[in-house]
Amino acid sequence: MRSVAYVTTTFPTLASFTENDVHRLVRRGVRVRVYALRGTPDRYQPEHAALLPLTRSVGSPLDPRGWGALLLWLVRRPHVLIGETARVLWASRRDPYALAGHLGYLPAAARVAWLVEREGIERVHGAWAHFPGTVAYLAARLARRRFSLSAHAGADLYRSRAFLAEKVRAADFTAACVRGNAEMLRALAGPRARVAWIWHGVDLARFDGAGRRRAGRPTLLVVGRLSAPKGFDVAVRALAELGARGTKATLEVAGDGPERGALERLARELGVAEQVRFHGALDHGALLPLYRRAWLLLAPSRVMPNGRRDGIPNVVVEAMAMGVPCAGSRACGLEEAIVPGETGVLHEPGDPRALADALEPLLRDPGTLDRMGVAARALACRDFDAARNFERLAALFEAPDAAPDAVERAAS
Repeated sequence: MRSVAYVTTTFPTLASFTENDVHRLVRRGVRVRVYALRGTPDRYQPEHAALLPLTRSVGSPLDPRGWGALLLWLVRRPHVLIGETARVLWASRRDPYALAGHLGYLPAAARVAWLVEREGIERVHGAWAHFPGTVAYLAARLARRRFSLSAHAGADLYRSRAFLAEKVRAADFTAACVRGNAEMLRALAGPRARVAWIWHGVDLARFDGAGRRRAGRPTLLVVGRLSAPKGFDVAVRALAELGARGTKATLEVAGDGPERGALERLARELGVAEQVRFHGALDHGALLPLYRRAWLLLAPSRVMPNGRRDGIPNVVVEAMAMGVPCAGSRACGLEEAIVPGETGVLHEPGDPRALADALEPLLRDPGTLDRMGVAARALACRDFDAARNFERLAALFEAPDAAPDAVERAAS
């Protein structure tokens, strides 16, 4: 493969899975373009600044270039534009969220198709399975290009499944980052769907486990966007529960988002405000000292009523690579990364007492924590090496005509 266009939501970000794939493709000489539906955020990892020249924002419904491209394709390929748009909207007819998004991003799909054709890009890859996936699908159909898909969790798989099965069936391959999601997509799209399961992984050179030294007192860490699906309120409540049992700990909170104010109020109401430290959103360089001194990373994710959820948060694998045991909920795929009693503990989602029950004996037994940390680092090196896992994705890019069983072999 000599060229590929990634369609994503916002780019680059403080995350690294899509960004690292793009970095690796560029280093291999692949010509990459990134089309972002929401533009460039204010903050991203410093090393991702090199990707800005490859990135173009295409999602604004007020951009006349999108409407111009839509008129162009209406003239050039009306049967494809009208027919495929009708399929997408018909599949979305009972879902207002999906219908509004698919309609709103139609000019973006037309513009991506025009840009792909103009720049001679071979493949259009939807970096997320929901609206970026649909934009990539329509652009590939209009420009007669190959189409593939990545699937994660939360909004792109579970908030709405309108037109999801159709995209998965149409894709040369769909790469899912959680085994359970891969199985769900195969069941949804049928036996001929080319679905591969590939964990994102972690940069083991950056998160190398070096310099780890647990803080002198029990220190818990949560990292991520401060939003309801992360379940960080459960962590604050568990902290208070531990204190009531005579086990006092500190909770470090790295991240920002809409729930920050609510979490700060909750900490005050529960009398643990002095034990909770809010650091805001941090880049990897600033996160490393927190990983080095944490006793455990907490990932108390929950499934929201609208289906939003985590998969395997990158921070869980980063912490494991740094030798930090993890405590996570039995939800969303964390069972694939945390081995109870070996690399951490699991608890029922949304239950602060269950989380406190899991944490209390570990906080009183640092030796067991240290053994778990060694096992967590070993598991991360074995299963979550981002460089090795990228080779599986690269194999799929290079074998676009593979049958379902061949796709599975390429990704194994």
